[in-house]
Amino acid sequence: MGMSLDGYIATSDGLPSLLQAPDFVPGKSHGYPEFIAGCDTVVMGRQTFLPAISALSWPWRDLQVFVLTSRPLPPETPNRVVTARGGPAGLVQQLRSRGSDADVHLVGGPHTIQAIYAEGALDRLELVLLPIILGDGIPLWPSGAARPLLHLIGEPRMFPDGAVELCYSTG
Repeated sequence: MGMSLDGYIATSDGLPSLLQAPDFVPGKSHGYPEFIAGCDTVVMGRQTFLPAISALSWPWRDLQVFVLTSRPLPPETPNRVVTARGGPAGLVQQLRSRGSDADVHLVGGPHTIQAIYAEGALDRLELVLLPIILGDGIPLWPSGAARPLLHLIGEPRMFPDGAVELCYSTG
């Protein structure tokens, strides 16, 4: 998850903060190729999904994608994208029964991340702290939601553009 120095993961109109970083290259920057190679599944909420399907190319072609939503997905929805059944609890059950030990990339947004955390299924939170200040936008964590106790795992990783990756356990 990319986050500005002032704590926003997206602009107020929903564009990911990563896209505001001048040197960011989608699918290449900040160790993304190595990270996504360890994943076989992607999870996101509807608010994150809708802008993603309008991107120039669908970034998760070979991965199963679950969208946490109660509304039908639009007709232009890519293959391998399905609606999560049974809300957050049902989604967690689907993920745990998929027969894989690979990681799940929880793209977001904040309400989806918090809902997965509330189900006890958020093992770690990996953030790329970007050297930008947005001033306003969508915060990493919803206001009033239960907050995890975070413990830094390993050493921070620095990137040439000044971004820093931090990985936390949530237990």
